[in-house]
Amino acid sequence: YDGRFEDGTKLRIDIISFTSTETMKRLMLNNMIATCAFVTVLVLMRGVTGFSSQQHSSRTGAAKTTSQLMMSSSSSSRRDILSNAASFALGLSTLVVLGPNDAAVAFQPGPVTAQSAANKAAYAESYQGVYSDPNHPEGYRIIMASPGKKGGATMMFSDGVAKNAPEGTEAKIYKNIPIAMKQGSNELVFDFSFKGGPKGVVGTLSNDKQSITFPDGNTWIKNANKYDGIYKDPKFPNGYRIVRKFKSMNTITEVNNTGNPKDSKLIMGKHGSLFSIPTAAFTFYDYTGVETCSAKLCKTCEVVCKDEIVGQFSLQEANTVFSYGTITFPDKTIWTRI
Repeated sequence: YDGRFEDGTKLRIDIISFTSTETMKRLMLNNMIATCAFVTVLVLMRGVTGFSSQQHSSRTGAAKTTSQLMMSSSSSSRRDILSNAASFALGLSTLVVLGPNDAAVAFQPGPVTAQSAANKAAYAESYQGVYSDPNHPEGYRIIMASPGKKGGATMMFSDGVAKNAPEGTEAKIYKNIPIAMKQGSNELVFDFSFKGGPKGVVGTLSNDKQSITFPDGNTWIKNANKYDGIYKDPKFPNGYRIVRKFKSMNTITEVNNTGNPKDSKLIMGKHGSLFSIPTAAFTFYDYTGVETCSAKLCKTCEVVCKDEIVGQFSLQEANTVFSYGTITFPDKTIWTRI
């Protein structure tokens, strides 16, 4: 539907409905109620006249319902109105309740969800990951199993740069720090002499493999950010990708194709909203080695060339398209977190 307010504000709502089952009909009804409520609240709150609408044609396809809301606004107050209206509409949408068997009909487990279960189970048994230390919030500790060595691990360690450090201070990074692991136990033995600390410090891995606690009570948390972690790329079985937070929504990724730390390169990136369902967009810069240039739209316009690729991060167990704990790229390459 298209609508226009007296002050020129435009509103467009596209409803694309696909239905082949009773369940999807209910979902469509649920969506329509939310949409109608949205438009009604807009009109009532704005107090406008002369609001016109024009219906657009629908499309057919697989059994699902998709709604897209596209709006243009010229003031922050109008954005507040739209936001309030959307919240109100979302509340009304919950009035439609699915039948007892509808959930099973709407969601049918398949190969992707089976892979999700396998990924989650493997992740739950792995101590490997990006750990955060509350005593050094700007730093990180990356613990990874040593290739070809049973019962051994290595650590990349940095305390980061303190917020009150002088401008220009660079973080110290220590690589390939050996960690001894006691067979048959959850104990890891650390040697912190590389930074002037003690040797033989025993850390206890939690039963759920999500944290390491030390004798002084300090606890490192594994993958504190949803996307943190060590990922495997099937194209490079000996390599790895370590994704971690840099600042705000910016990320930094260590890309290694051989397993030899000397072959690693760091690339920057950013992520979209982590509340996005079913996936969150992750952009990686200078990864492919190939720049794509924009078209020149006018004589004075500049052509922008950039090397970036966008992957989809999934942490939804019930996602039937993208497996849990993965980042999927346009060429179907899938990084799986270990």
